[in-house]
Order: sequence, then structure tokens, then C-alpha cells
Amino acid sequence: MIAPPPMSGSEAEREPTTLMPAWQPPPTAPPPPAETIAMPARPQPPSSVAAGPQGELTIETGPDAGHTHRTGDHAVRMGRSPDNDVILRDPATSGHHARLELRDEQFWIVDLGSTNGTFVNGESIQEKQLGHGDRLTIGQNSIHFALLGA
Repeated sequence: MIAPPPMSGSEAEREPTTLMPAWQPPPTAPPPPAETIAMPARPQPPSSVAAGPQGELTIETGPDAGHTHRTGDHAVRMGRSPDNDVILRDPATSGHHARLELRDEQFWIVDLGSTNGTFVNGESIQEKQLGHGDRLTIGQNSIHFALLGA
């Protein structure tokens, strides 16, 4: 048997090292299978009957280019926050940036106090009535507004 080397003063005061096993996550049981529940179908209005003016937003440039959103009689809130109707994923867009709404059969865009502003055809606005072909700028997104059936 070979004797360990003599310990110096500071080494003699240390406690022996104990090897501990590496941490491992506890075993998990597979999740129970999800139950599928059949939901009754919602009646869809005939596509030929329009309840009022219909609009379409087409995002032409920016992180969400290529996305299209339709709007009608309900307001559409746009911004970066996930609780918006139209989510625009770029840092120059405020959480709740703007709202598109219908007033007396006309579409209006309303800025919701955004940091970088809302623009219609290059003009900074607080709120403005929209016409067919108008271009909105919200953050880095250029958005084409169209009246459907116009």
C-alpha cells in the first residue's frame, strides 16, 4: 500500500470531497390522451349576403408581408400585443397601435396613442376616414386598404 503524500497546513483543514451524482430530471409519466369533444357546427351566413361594407387589409411590406385580413361590422385592433385582432410582429409597432372601425357605412382608422404614429398615404393621423386603395403605415408595415366590391 502506498501512503498518501503529506498534507500542508491548509490542505489538512479541508474536509474530504464526496462525489455526488449529476442531477437528472425526475421521470415523467406520459400525459393522458386528450378527449375529443364534437362541437355543433355554427350556421354560416350565405356568402352572397353581405351585412354591410367589407374591407380588406393586405400587409405589403414589413415582418408580416403577405398576410391579408378582412373586416366588416366589427372593429379590428392592430398592434404587437397578442390580444389584438391583427398582430403585427415588429418592434416599431406599439402594443395597441391602431383600430379600424366602421362608422355610418364608412371605414375609419384611429391611432391608439402609438409611439411611432399611424400614417395614411404618408400623412400622420389621429383618425381618418379610409377610401379604397389607401395605404396605411403602422410601424414597419405598409398596409393596403381595399373596399371589397368597390
